[in-house]
Amino acid sequence: MGLDPGIDHMLAMECIDQAKADGCTVESYSSFCGGLPAPECSDNPLRYKFSWSPYGVLLNTIRQVVFLRDSEVVNIPAGGALMDSATTMDFFPGFNLEGYPNRDSTKYAEPYGIQTAHTIIRGTLRFKVQPLHK
Repeated sequence: MGLDPGIDHMLAMECIDQAKADGCTVESYSSFCGGLPAPECSDNPLRYKFSWSPYGVLLNTIRQVVFLRDSEVVNIPAGGALMDSATTMDFFPGFNLEGYPNRDSTKYAEPYGIQTAHTIIRGTLRFKVQPLHK
């Protein structure tokens, strides 16, 4: 068990179970985690710390991605289109972060018991990649 999958699933279930115990209905679930090194150590082109198989990380960037956003299924086809779908993540002011959806997030609706959610997305978090200068 590691961060993903592992601790992220345990924390998700803890939050979801608590919300349900409090009488709430989960309407949206967004989870982003990743291998964020100290900013001064994010000196590789991906600005990412490989905490698992580099091959697996890179393979995920060309696989199909599926998630639910505002009750609509979003499908990003395999082949590299994922890299164009980065979303700025500004929940930590001062950090230059972006997030990418990861694989098929819709399959977590049933095991998490959040079939009522209009948004379900799991993704990878990393420092924004700076454009290369010529």
